Order: sequence, then structure tokens, then C-alpha cells
Amino acid sequence: MEKALTFSKEEKSLIWSRFIQPANGSQDEAQHFIQVCEKFGLNPLLGDIVFQRYETRNGARTQFITTRDGLLRVATTQPGYVGPPNANVVKEGDYFEFLPAEGTVKHQFGSKRGKILGAYAIMQHKKHNPVAVFVDFNEYYQANSGKLNSRYGNPNVWDRLPSAMIVKIAEVFVLRRQFPLGGLYTHEEIGLEEDVQAPIEQPTQSVPTTDSVKNNQFQQNQHKPQSEQQQHPKKETINKKHNTQIMEVVLKAFDVKESASGKQYGLCDVFDEESNKTFNLLVKNKEDIKNIKNIPLETNLVVSIYKENGFVFLDEIKNNANAQAKAAESNHNVERKTNESQQEQQSNDYEVVRGILKNKQSGKKGQTKFVKMAFQTNEGEILALLAHGNQNVYQAENLQNGQQVSIRVKKENGFNFFVGVHSTEMENKVG
Repeated sequence: MEKALTFSKEEKSLIWSRFIQPANGSQDEAQHFIQVCEKFGLNPLLGDIVFQRYETRNGARTQFITTRDGLLRVATTQPGYVGPPNANVVKEGDYFEFLPAEGTVKHQFGSKRGKILGAYAIMQHKKHNPVAVFVDFNEYYQANSGKLNSRYGNPNVWDRLPSAMIVKIAEVFVLRRQFPLGGLYTHEEIGLEEDVQAPIEQPTQSVPTTDSVKNNQFQQNQHKPQSEQQQHPKKETINKKHNTQIMEVVLKAFDVKESASGKQYGLCDVFDEESNKTFNLLVKNKEDIKNIKNIPLETNLVVSIYKENGFVFLDEIKNNANAQAKAAESNHNVERKTNESQQEQQSNDYEVVRGILKNKQSGKKGQTKFVKMAFQTNEGEILALLAHGNQNVYQAENLQNGQQVSIRVKKENGFNFFVGVHSTEMENKVG
């Protein structure tokens, strides 16, 4: 199978710095991820696929997560594609006959439809016989329902849109049966639809210490005097009543994302000094998301966490008042350093390039904003540019696609950075 997509060196470097490195991925894992993306034509920079790495008792595991829509888009590029799957939900009271050998079903809605039994999907192929699949609703609902699996019984997308979710599962099954899409797993199949959204989702991991170590620490602390336990704040304790764990971590990155159902959630990269590992922490509470936005990176936090469906969630920030006080002091220093950095950057060498802005895309990594730009020079060369720093980002965001403009470009470590609109251009605009 030929590659459906080929990344440039700059794009590969960006994929490494944005997705692989923050998840503690290795060079081999990065190369594997790039090969899968190029083979199927899935672009992680556009949110088609997510690199996920997590710790288990048997070591680290990696998997690549896409969506039903991502698989369907890949299928449209495959030889033999005829059209999308024909799928529907089957309920009690329906007339339903499943004929897998013939690759078809006979389905008619009943006048009174009861609970969901499952869903089917049929997909045609130019060269192969049609394929029909049926998936049982209870198997997936029991595994993915928020009411059944979440700590507080909160409903998720499987509880609100059960018919839509089970139909997606059937469509994923038939897509994989009819086309060579092995090795790609979807949000719908592994129950991440509510909590993780593909576009900019970072890999999620379990807490990077084994349960046996935690239990031993807890048992040892029970035999120690209370004063001795308080001398070791980094050691993790377990609240059996709420099944939460308290630990001290360092905030490395934070971003606000949106799930497929439109619900916002926070995604933290936190570092556990005791295990010397970084893991991902999901934040559901709106007030916690608001507070963490104001906490500077590299701040030490004492947090209460819990595990749910293989993910780690924030229950509470124990030292939030101290963290906010540090944030107020740090924000002033960050602003001062940013202004100094921008002044120094403008005084360094740069090249003035004139051309047309073809495209731009704003983003945010933690507390840092950036703008990715595609710029066509008057000589016809396409430059991939990155703007960062408050002043440069502001100027980049105010440029319009198709605008003819002179810009300053600085080359550093093989990358092209946008360092502002050329002053003459700005003077003309003011005039």
C-alpha cells in the first residue's frame, strides 16, 4: 500500500514536539506513528489521529486513536470504495433477520419499539462481496456508560445518545472488515467519546506507580505516628471512602479541550517527582479548569485524584490558595520576561520577505499562544512559519488570508519564525 500522505521535516518535528515528546514517547514509537499516519493519510496536526502512551504493570503501551469519521475518510481513498455503510439501530418490536453469509439484513421498524438490542452495518465493495455485521448493545453499554461506571454515576454520551453510539460501533466494525484498517482504534470503541476529543487530544496514561507500591506505602503509614506521616507530604495516601489518592505533582502543561459532545474539559501534564514520570490528568470541574488557567507552569500542587475507565481525573487541588498566590507573582515575571524577549528578538537578524499569506491557524500549548502560517513568497516559495510571543501572535492574528504583505522572518534551528510585519508596511498602513 502506497503512502497516502508525506510529512515534511518541519511537520515531523512539530508532531514530535507537540504529541510524542510530551507523552514520553520514544524515537521508535514516533517513527511507527509517522508511518501509520502517512500510510492511511491521517494528519495528527489536524486532529485526525492521536498518539496515546500509558503505563501498565507490564511496561509502557502505545496505541493510535482515531474516530469513526477518520476511518470513513480513509476508506474513501481505498480501491474498491463504493459508498458509506448502511447502518441502523435494532430495537425490541422490530422485525430483524441477520444474513451474514449473504452480507445483508432484513429490517423493519415495529409499530411499538422497545429497548435497544444492537445495531447492524452493511458495506459494499467493488471487488469483494458485501459485508454485514451486528453488534450487541449491552456489551458496549455496560463497558462505556457513565451511569454504570463513573464514580458519581454521571451520564455521558452513551447514556444520552445510545442509539447513535452503538451505530457508530457497527460502522467501525464493517469498515475494518471491508478495508485494511488494522491497528487503528476509535474513540467510540474504547469509550473515550465523552472525555477525550481527537483534534488535540494528548495521550492519557495511568498513574505511573503500581498499585502494589501504593498499597505498601499506605500500610506502612498506618503503623507510623501521625507526626511522622506529616513529615513526608510527597508520599501518596488513599482515601478509602472516596477511593481517591493524594499526591504532590508539578504542573508541566495545561490546555482546555472540547469533547465530541461539546463539553469542555481540562488536560494537564503533571510530573510526579517520586516516580520521576509524567502523566496526564483530566479535569472535569469548570471551577477547577478556571483556577488552573491562572496557575503558572512548574508550580508544585498537592492534588487529590481518582481513576475511572482507565483514566486519571482531578478530584481536588489541596493547595489552591498557595498556587494562586504564586501565580500572581509569577504572571508579572512572565510578562516582564516576554517583553524583554520580544525586544531582544526584534534586535536580532531577520530577513524581510514579501508575499501573500495563504493560510493561518491559531493554537495554544499550555498557557502559550501561537499561530501557524503558510506564506507564499513573490518567488513562489511556500514557507511554513510559526509565530509566538504576545506581540508576534497579535500581528499574525490580524493578518488576513490572501493579504499581500512584507514580513520579518527569522531562521533558527531549521525552522522559520514570524517576527512581525515589516515596519515600512506598518507605517504605510497607519498612513
